Amino acid sequence: MRFGSTLLVVAVVIVGCGGSPRGPTAPSGQLSIDIPTNSITSGTSVQATASIRTGSGNTTPASDVKWASANPAIAAITSDGLITGNLKGTSAITATSGSLTAQMQVTVVPGVPAVVTIYAGNGQSGPGGSRLPDPLCTNVKDAAGNQIIGVAVSYSVATGGGTLEAPTSPVTGPDGIAIAGVWTLGATVGPQTVVAAVSGATSAIFTATAR
Repeated sequence: MRFGSTLLVVAVVIVGCGGSPRGPTAPSGQLSIDIPTNSITSGTSVQATASIRTGSGNTTPASDVKWASANPAIAAITSDGLITGNLKGTSAITATSGSLTAQMQVTVVPGVPAVVTIYAGNGQSGPGGSRLPDPLCTNVKDAAGNQIIGVAVSYSVATGGGTLEAPTSPVTGPDGIAIAGVWTLGATVGPQTVVAAVSGATSAIFTATAR
């Protein structure tokens, strides 16, 4: 029974024929989940623990806890409560100990840049020395494939002797896309390339053909 904010635990003692008590029933309690942070960076892990608060106010570690994630693709959890962030999003983490259950939401945010990918502008062609019609666009993603916003991508001409107009270091916007300035081909006939790079990540290589 609960009066106001105080939890009242009633113990029932059953006396046998010999007058010896059989023992009280197990006290009720409240299960809670403890996570160092509910915002997890993709590719990293945090340890979750569970504890039980009894009616007397004592808190003890929960035993035989069963862990589950509502969406393991977002946040996976092991049998011992280690949570690993994967895809960007939110997932509910559930702990069960006996008849007690607790739940907590965790949010996964993108991790560090792992790869620059081409979004648009690859495979164009034009006369040598001409300006190509389409801008060069890239995404930056972490190891799990999450798009990362607010990362500067460095574009540079690698072969062919062409030039790039500003910006040559655009930042990925709210849509996750970094858009470079117009590419003017060099005079050399044949394939020409531009590299889009972010420190620590695999670069993207644009190819165009001068004819």
